[in-house]
Amino acid sequence: MKCAYCGKETKGTKEHIISSAILDLFPECYLTYDGLRKKVYKSDPMIKDVCAKCNNERISYIDSYAKKIISQYFTQKYPDQDTVEIEYNYTMIQKMLLKYAFNDMRSHKDDYSYFDEEILHFLMGEKDNVPKKYITVLCGLAVNVSPVPDALLGNLKLQWCKDPIIYSNSVIRNIDYETGEIFLNDDVKKLCFDDLKLSYLFRFNSAQFLLMCWDKCSTKIRKNNIILSFQYPYYLMKLEDKKAKLPVCTNGFNYHSFGFINAKWDLLFEVDLMRLAAYGGEYKLKEIYEKEWEKEEEKIKKKYSR
Repeated sequence: MKCAYCGKETKGTKEHIISSAILDLFPECYLTYDGLRKKVYKSDPMIKDVCAKCNNERISYIDSYAKKIISQYFTQKYPDQDTVEIEYNYTMIQKMLLKYAFNDMRSHKDDYSYFDEEILHFLMGEKDNVPKKYITVLCGLAVNVSPVPDALLGNLKLQWCKDPIIYSNSVIRNIDYETGEIFLNDDVKKLCFDDLKLSYLFRFNSAQFLLMCWDKCSTKIRKNNIILSFQYPYYLMKLEDKKAKLPVCTNGFNYHSFGFINAKWDLLFEVDLMRLAAYGGEYKLKEIYEKEWEKEEEKIKKKYSR
């Protein structure tokens, strides 16, 4: 077997697609659902094409950082009024998401030629602390603002997908404020970015990361980043920043329908406010359900402790 990272012919070891260090933080998420293959596994998502030295030494430092930042900020849920400030290392965030995307693409036998020698050396080089200019990362808070409890639709705290749909206009065309009637947009368009090679959306409980990988020779990256930062409810992560204030990036639709990204001005966000007002400003039944689910979840954690 040829190691996916160093390229040496050797015996393969099992590499977690999302590191076990993160999975260990959420023992209640003990099932793996593969949406592409439509299968459920009672095991961790893994791939067996990495040598022992790369798996246990060369790239393990990325998993250590991933566990640190997720456990520090994102194992808890946040209310929709929150804007959470985090401290982060942009280079390590890039490496974390690139590693997971690379692992996932290999597991589905996708074309992963984008991960050339330069990127692989970047991932294996613990002392390489210069982020790639052709990689963009945005982050926001995943908050359930809908009246539907999380557990009712599955305990989906950890999710990821390739090529999420990024809408360029509003899903809702108009709202009749007198009757409350909502008119859907018949011409909802997907935004296509110049020189985008691949993209991924990751959710780690209350964190959502958008990874954008551009053509390495592109002259459109700055323009694309401006569009992303101004049109979408995410924070554009940067090398010069050590801290970030993360906004809520989800609405009642795309929180439960993972893989869709709505513009800031999408009227879906206004529908969330109208629905909450119609319920008297709080979802009491949802709160009761979630308190009971927390008790059940503690039992699941003990049963499937890692």
